[in-house]
Amino acid sequence: MMLGRQDLLQAWNRKRIRFNPDISPEQVGLASVDLRLGYIFTSLKAQAAVVIRPAHEFDPKDQIETIDLTGEKEPIFRLKPKQFKLGQTLERIRVPANLAAHVNGKSSLARAGLAVHATAPHINPGFEGPITLELFNSGDWELEFFPGKDLVCQVSFWKVQTPVPEIAISRMSSYRGQTVPFPAKKKA
Repeated sequence: MMLGRQDLLQAWNRKRIRFNPDISPEQVGLASVDLRLGYIFTSLKAQAAVVIRPAHEFDPKDQIETIDLTGEKEPIFRLKPKQFKLGQTLERIRVPANLAAHVNGKSSLARAGLAVHATAPHINPGFEGPITLELFNSGDWELEFFPGKDLVCQVSFWKVQTPVPEIAISRMSSYRGQTVPFPAKKKA
Protein backbone atom coordinates (compact mmCIF):
# COMPACT_ATOMS: atom_id res chain seq x y z
CA MET A 1 0.00 0.00 0.00
CA MET A 2 1.38 3.39 -1.01
CA LEU A 3 1.10 6.25 1.48
CA GLY A 4 -1.04 9.18 0.35
CA ARG A 5 -0.81 12.81 1.45
CA GLN A 6 -2.63 12.36 4.77
CA ASP A 7 -0.58 9.26 5.60
CA LEU A 8 2.66 11.11 4.74
CA LEU A 9 1.75 14.15 6.83
CA GLN A 10 0.80 11.93 9.76
CA ALA A 11 4.01 9.86 9.53
CA TRP A 12 6.10 13.04 9.22
CA ASN A 13 4.34 14.82 12.11
CA ARG A 14 4.76 11.73 14.31
CA LYS A 15 8.45 11.56 13.26
CA ARG A 16 8.07 8.06 11.79
CA ILE A 17 9.69 9.33 8.60
CA ARG A 18 12.38 11.93 9.20
CA PHE A 19 14.26 14.42 7.11
CA ASN A 20 17.34 16.44 8.01
CA PRO A 21 17.19 19.28 7.24
CA ASP A 22 13.47 19.03 7.82
CA ILE A 23 11.01 19.44 4.98
CA SER A 24 8.17 21.95 4.80
CA PRO A 25 4.49 20.95 4.39
CA GLU A 26 4.67 22.38 0.85
CA GLN A 27 7.07 19.57 -0.09
CA VAL A 28 4.40 16.94 0.65
CA GLY A 29 2.43 16.12 -2.50
CA LEU A 30 -0.54 13.87 -3.17
CA ALA A 31 1.48 10.64 -2.69
CA SER A 32 5.14 11.70 -2.45
CA VAL A 33 7.57 14.14 -0.84
CA ASP A 34 9.66 16.48 -3.01
CA LEU A 35 13.35 16.65 -2.06
CA ARG A 36 16.05 19.20 -2.88
CA LEU A 37 19.34 18.71 -4.66
CA GLY A 38 22.32 18.47 -2.32
CA TYR A 39 25.83 19.88 -2.73
CA ILE A 40 28.00 16.80 -3.35
CA PHE A 41 28.50 15.35 -6.85
CA THR A 42 30.58 12.49 -8.19
CA SER A 43 31.80 11.94 -11.73
CA LEU A 44 33.29 8.81 -13.17
CA LYS A 45 36.83 9.48 -14.42
CA ALA A 46 37.11 9.02 -18.16
CA GLN A 47 39.99 6.59 -18.63
CA ALA A 48 40.89 4.67 -21.75
CA ALA A 49 41.07 0.88 -21.44
CA VAL A 50 39.72 0.79 -17.88
CA VAL A 51 37.23 -1.97 -17.18
CA ILE A 52 35.52 -2.22 -13.81
CA ARG A 53 33.45 -5.03 -12.32
CA PRO A 54 30.85 -3.12 -10.26
CA ALA A 55 28.84 -6.27 -9.48
CA HIS A 56 31.86 -7.65 -7.62
CA GLU A 57 34.02 -6.22 -4.87
CA PHE A 58 34.78 -2.77 -6.16
CA ASP A 59 36.25 0.22 -4.36
CA PRO A 60 35.49 3.26 -6.54
CA LYS A 61 37.90 5.73 -4.93
CA ASP A 62 40.48 5.56 -7.76
CA GLN A 63 37.87 5.78 -10.53
CA ILE A 64 35.81 8.79 -9.42
CA GLU A 65 36.08 12.50 -8.75
CA THR A 66 33.89 14.10 -6.10
CA ILE A 67 33.16 17.80 -5.77
CA ASP A 68 31.50 19.49 -2.80
CA LEU A 69 29.79 22.83 -3.46
CA THR A 70 28.74 23.31 0.18
CA GLY A 71 31.01 26.29 0.83
CA GLU A 72 30.21 28.09 -2.43
CA LYS A 73 28.47 31.47 -2.09
CA GLU A 74 26.11 30.84 -5.02
CA PRO A 75 26.55 27.18 -6.00
CA ILE A 76 25.41 26.08 -9.43
CA PHE A 77 25.33 22.51 -10.73
CA ARG A 78 25.35 22.02 -14.50
CA LEU A 79 24.70 18.84 -16.41
CA LYS A 80 25.63 18.83 -20.10
CA PRO A 81 23.68 16.83 -22.69
CA LYS A 82 24.36 13.08 -22.41
CA GLN A 83 26.34 13.64 -19.19
CA PHE A 84 25.99 11.34 -16.16
CA LYS A 85 26.86 12.29 -12.57
CA LEU A 86 25.91 11.04 -9.16
CA GLY A 87 24.43 13.51 -6.71
CA GLN A 88 22.55 13.41 -3.46
CA THR A 89 19.44 14.86 -1.94
CA LEU A 90 19.98 17.73 0.47
CA GLU A 91 17.71 15.97 2.93
CA ARG A 92 19.01 12.97 4.82
CA ILE A 93 16.09 10.59 5.08
CA ARG A 94 15.28 8.02 7.75
CA VAL A 95 12.93 5.23 6.70
CA PRO A 96 11.38 3.14 9.51
CA ALA A 97 11.40 -0.67 9.52
CA ASN A 98 7.74 -0.84 8.47
CA LEU A 99 8.16 1.27 5.30
CA ALA A 100 10.15 1.13 2.07
CA ALA A 101 10.49 3.97 -0.41
CA HIS A 102 11.13 4.77 -4.06
CA VAL A 103 12.84 7.85 -5.47
CA ASN A 104 11.52 9.14 -8.77
CA GLY A 105 12.07 12.10 -11.00
CA LYS A 106 9.72 15.02 -11.32
CA SER A 107 7.81 15.14 -14.61
CA SER A 108 8.48 18.86 -15.10
CA LEU A 109 12.25 18.19 -15.04
CA ALA A 110 12.00 15.00 -17.09
CA ARG A 111 10.43 17.07 -19.87
CA ALA A 112 13.71 19.02 -20.03
CA GLY A 113 15.69 15.73 -20.22
CA LEU A 114 16.62 15.06 -16.57
CA ALA A 115 16.55 11.51 -15.23
CA VAL A 116 17.28 11.21 -11.49
CA HIS A 117 17.72 7.46 -11.33
CA ALA A 118 18.93 5.06 -13.97
CA THR A 119 17.83 1.75 -12.45
CA ALA A 120 17.90 2.03 -8.66
CA PRO A 121 14.81 3.76 -7.26
CA HIS A 122 14.32 1.40 -4.28
CA ILE A 123 15.12 2.49 -0.72
CA ASN A 124 15.08 -0.27 1.88
CA PRO A 125 13.44 -0.24 5.31
CA GLY A 126 15.84 1.18 7.89
CA PHE A 127 17.76 3.32 5.39
CA GLU A 128 19.35 6.45 6.84
CA GLY A 129 21.23 9.04 4.81
CA PRO A 130 20.93 11.24 1.77
CA ILE A 131 19.49 9.52 -1.28
CA THR A 132 21.95 9.00 -4.12
CA LEU A 133 20.65 10.39 -7.39
CA GLU A 134 21.81 8.94 -10.72
CA LEU A 135 21.59 12.17 -12.70
CA PHE A 136 21.55 11.88 -16.49
CA ASN A 137 20.75 14.58 -19.03
CA SER A 138 19.09 12.80 -21.95
CA GLY A 139 18.13 16.07 -23.61
CA ASP A 140 19.92 18.45 -25.95
CA TRP A 141 20.12 21.41 -23.54
CA GLU A 142 22.59 22.00 -20.73
CA LEU A 143 20.66 21.86 -17.46
CA GLU A 144 21.38 24.13 -14.50
CA PHE A 145 20.32 23.64 -10.87
CA PHE A 146 20.80 25.45 -7.58
CA PRO A 147 21.91 22.97 -4.88
CA GLY A 148 20.12 23.38 -1.58
CA LYS A 149 17.13 25.03 -3.27
CA ASP A 150 15.85 23.21 -6.36
CA LEU A 151 13.36 20.37 -5.86
CA VAL A 152 14.68 17.65 -8.19
CA CYS A 153 13.05 14.40 -7.11
CA GLN A 154 10.19 12.89 -5.20
CA VAL A 155 10.15 10.01 -2.78
CA SER A 156 7.11 7.80 -2.25
CA PHE A 157 6.63 5.42 0.67
CA TRP A 158 5.19 1.93 0.75
CA LYS A 159 3.94 -0.02 3.75
CA VAL A 160 5.89 -3.20 4.51
CA GLN A 161 3.46 -5.82 5.76
CA THR A 162 5.84 -7.23 8.40
CA PRO A 163 8.41 -4.73 9.76
CA VAL A 164 12.00 -5.74 9.12
CA PRO A 165 13.94 -6.60 12.32
CA GLU A 166 16.79 -4.20 13.18
CA ILE A 167 19.33 -7.04 13.11
CA ALA A 168 18.44 -7.79 9.47
CA ILE A 169 18.59 -4.08 8.60
CA SER A 170 22.06 -3.82 10.17
CA ARG A 171 23.39 -6.88 8.36
CA MET A 172 21.86 -6.28 4.95
CA SER A 173 22.02 -2.49 4.44
CA SER A 174 24.74 -1.78 1.90
CA TYR A 175 24.63 2.02 1.88
CA ARG A 176 23.00 2.92 5.21
CA GLY A 177 24.67 6.05 6.61
CA GLN A 178 26.38 6.93 3.32
CA THR A 179 27.93 10.39 3.13
CA VAL A 180 29.05 10.55 -0.51
CA PRO A 181 27.24 9.56 -3.72
CA PHE A 182 29.53 6.63 -4.57
CA PRO A 183 30.81 5.05 -1.34
CA ALA A 184 32.53 1.71 -1.22
CA LYS A 185 29.83 -0.93 -0.74
CA LYS A 186 29.67 -2.42 2.76
CA LYS A 187 30.30 -6.13 2.91
CA ALA A 188 27.29 -8.13 4.06
